[in-house]
Amino acid sequence: MIQFTEILGFSSVMPLIPVLGTGLGLNEFQVGLILSIFSLCQLFASPITGKLSDRFGRKPLLLFSQTSTLIGFLLLGFANNVWILVAARLVDGLLGSNMTVTQAYISDVTTPKQRTKIYGYSSAVFGAGLIFGPTISGMLLPIHPSAPFFFAAGVSLLSIILVSIFLPESITTKENKLSLKFGDIIPIKETKRFIKSPEVRGILTSFFIYGFAFFLFISTFSLYSLNYLKVTPQQIVFYMIWIGVLRVLFQSVLITPILKRVSENMALKLGIFALALTMALLIFITNFWIVFIPLSFLSFGSGIARPILTSKLTKVVKREETGSILGVNNSLHSVAQIITPILGGFLLTPPSPPQILPLLSAIIFSLIFVIWRWAFVKPFRGKENPILEDSNL
Repeated sequence: MIQFTEILGFSSVMPLIPVLGTGLGLNEFQVGLILSIFSLCQLFASPITGKLSDRFGRKPLLLFSQTSTLIGFLLLGFANNVWILVAARLVDGLLGSNMTVTQAYISDVTTPKQRTKIYGYSSAVFGAGLIFGPTISGMLLPIHPSAPFFFAAGVSLLSIILVSIFLPESITTKENKLSLKFGDIIPIKETKRFIKSPEVRGILTSFFIYGFAFFLFISTFSLYSLNYLKVTPQQIVFYMIWIGVLRVLFQSVLITPILKRVSENMALKLGIFALALTMALLIFITNFWIVFIPLSFLSFGSGIARPILTSKLTKVVKREETGSILGVNNSLHSVAQIITPILGGFLLTPPSPPQILPLLSAIIFSLIFVIWRWAFVKPFRGKENPILEDSNL
């Protein structure tokens, strides 16, 4: 429930930030620059937040990051010029590293053999938020363009209250010392240490490729839809609702049967193939209604691939290193999210053909298959198919 309220607020505003930017007179490339601000801040904030949560606990850091997200949403609601928009993204990006702490919390309260299933449930909750957030935004947009942002702020406040009252601390043995150095802000040393392991290196590389291809398209999907598909903001909301509905359906109904019948690696292959197919189809589709077909593959692919990759990553490190490895992984994703909105905005700026955006994403997704044997051929410490190990969860 706590994670649902957090995603609800996030999903209700994210598709509308590019619309807000264009409404303030920005072109596609400039909107891409604005979108990259949040991820640039997360690059510095995410590993620090992971370290702080290892030292002081998950709950205090969750409350702090949620408060900054609340402030960021309020600023978006009042944004009548570009500088307030920039400030909103800075505040949320520098202080609102919710996902790092949330992932670490889930890892704290699960065993390695349970994590793929639990991360799947967590991702399904994310999908549920993607349903209701855009739905509410679509209902609020006719009332006032800023209404969805104030709604998101209210949801963030509710999330803070829920964490304060109901969420217990998940770690009993905390780090004795806290040392924040440059290497903790930009975790070069930890990254070097983790990539010495072929298992960790392979998963981190594959996760980065996955994130880069996914964010390249999804971060500028609103701009792509406005410019190439010629849809309205309300119709973009319909796309997001569709993605959310199918993501919940696939993860609640399909992920367990799939993992009972095939290995994690085969399920991951299916997910990556579905994502590459999505991008290939979008190169040729311009009709508003037909776009729902490739978006179905997008929901399936992302719903399967991400929880499996996250689970694999947490299995190949010690339990006490979970926060650190997730911080490194989120930092790498922040690098991807810094670059991809700028690149996507550049590719969507006339006179470039907009079809080049999904084409490039399809090519990048395909790179995972190129490195497959190097990345995933070795066994992991966790069981290959954790669903079979605990069917009662």
